[in-house]
Amino acid sequence: MKQGKEYSVTKSDSRRIYFKCKHSDKCPFKLSASSQDGSIWGVYKFTNEHSCDGDLGRVKRIKAPAKVVATYLTQKIDNDCEILKPKAIQLELQREFGVQIKYDVALRARNRATEMVYGRHDQSFEMLPKYLYMLRQSNPGSLVEWEVDPDGRFKHLFVALAALASCFIFNLRPVIVVDGTHLKGKNRGILFVAVTKDGNKSLFPLAYGVGPKENDESWMYFMSRIRRVYGQANPLLIVSDQYISIANAIRNELPNATHGLCYYNLQNNLKHYGKAVVELYRQAAFAYEKSNFTRAMNALKVMKIAAYDKLMGIGPKKWARSMCPMPVRWYSFMTSNAAEAFNARLLWARRLPICSMLEAIRLVIEKWFSERLRAAQQSEEPLSAEAGKMVAIEVQKSHRYTAQRLSGRKYKVQTGDRSFKVDLEKKKCKCRAFQLDQLPCSHSIAAISYSGEVNNLPPRHQWLIPEYLAESVVLPLIVTGQSGRPKEGRHRGGGEGSSTQADASSSSRRRKPKKCSICHEEGHSKRTCAGRATEPRE
Repeated sequence: MKQGKEYSVTKSDSRRIYFKCKHSDKCPFKLSASSQDGSIWGVYKFTNEHSCDGDLGRVKRIKAPAKVVATYLTQKIDNDCEILKPKAIQLELQREFGVQIKYDVALRARNRATEMVYGRHDQSFEMLPKYLYMLRQSNPGSLVEWEVDPDGRFKHLFVALAALASCFIFNLRPVIVVDGTHLKGKNRGILFVAVTKDGNKSLFPLAYGVGPKENDESWMYFMSRIRRVYGQANPLLIVSDQYISIANAIRNELPNATHGLCYYNLQNNLKHYGKAVVELYRQAAFAYEKSNFTRAMNALKVMKIAAYDKLMGIGPKKWARSMCPMPVRWYSFMTSNAAEAFNARLLWARRLPICSMLEAIRLVIEKWFSERLRAAQQSEEPLSAEAGKMVAIEVQKSHRYTAQRLSGRKYKVQTGDRSFKVDLEKKKCKCRAFQLDQLPCSHSIAAISYSGEVNNLPPRHQWLIPEYLAESVVLPLIVTGQSGRPKEGRHRGGGEGSSTQADASSSSRRRKPKKCSICHEEGHSKRTCAGRATEPRE
């Protein structure tokens, strides 16, 4: 009989014993076994035809120990550098081998496979000082530090590689996005990250660290190291969510930096007020001109709801682009999505032992850094690809505008019902996009295009002539007179032929050929006529 099935004896005779399914009396499942002397010695007939719900809906379950599944998972980790979730492991085995395992077996197999490849978590903490020491030795100038408590247990660590720091200070926009996320390993903890974006809007990691909890002490430790590496970047904008410990750390460790809040984080706190409030908040937050910000906030104030007081209480300079105190700029960093995207990229690594996780982060950074450096060296364009696309869009808009020079490098650009003053020397425009984004807006591009054209002279009464030219006099050329009637037609160049050979299409009329007045034939005159009398003169 089949192992794991339940059967009941229905009847027996001297040679056979009959069984039937215990799930249903009406199920035609039958199994008969031959017997001698009343003992079953072998299956004589087996009819595996169930019609009861008890067996039809059941999936065949084969026992697969966690050790066996872990061995299979180690190959996937080595090949794909991927640590699957338990449910994903269940689906993988079902799809590949038709084997179904329980959730707890998949969980134990994943943890066992992770230890087989990356080692145990306690062993990784023992190796941590050696790994961080070698990381600092391999990257001179990097800030790599760690702390332990009086009992020798791990407390904090911070890593900022020198290559990333120099790129940020000399080449990237002074905006840092910070965030913290939970680790998924056995010992848990918090991963702290600081990132920005390069000229192609790609993630650019700046620093990362680990702490036990996301509290004031951990954020103070992390921000104090950020100050040591990136604090000299001035002006500096730090973008984050509304977590109070981040605000406290910025206020204490980076008092000269401006703290900006994530647009989406604030928006989630306003959704319960309705779509109209969220739309007015969006207009106020993304406005370049202060007049547009004021218009949106006045409309919000008229609605007489708490959203206006809440936003003004937070402070517009923390969330509104137009109200950010110059020379600090938001650029395109209106959210903390950059840090959250980097954390999502490291989801698989956050399950690893601490040294393996740090090495996985370093490998990701190394890959990105080398790929982008190679792409930059191969490019001959003055702008990055993304910046070039943005400028191309503004160029298309500028074709609809007209520009007029005011004085020097100042222009007035007309866009229909509005006009904008542009100062190319100071890189300013009335729309404020030029000075806030540090990329030419459509109005400034229209002014630049105008400055390269052939321009009309101003009216004569507006001429400003220097003194050394005001009294100067230029005399005309001396032309000698010629005898005879002045010729009105143009002089023909060599090879153009005589007037009689001129192309009929180049003249409105053709000259008649000359005729001799003696013989009346064409082609000669009376002086050369052969019929002329040759008598000598007296």
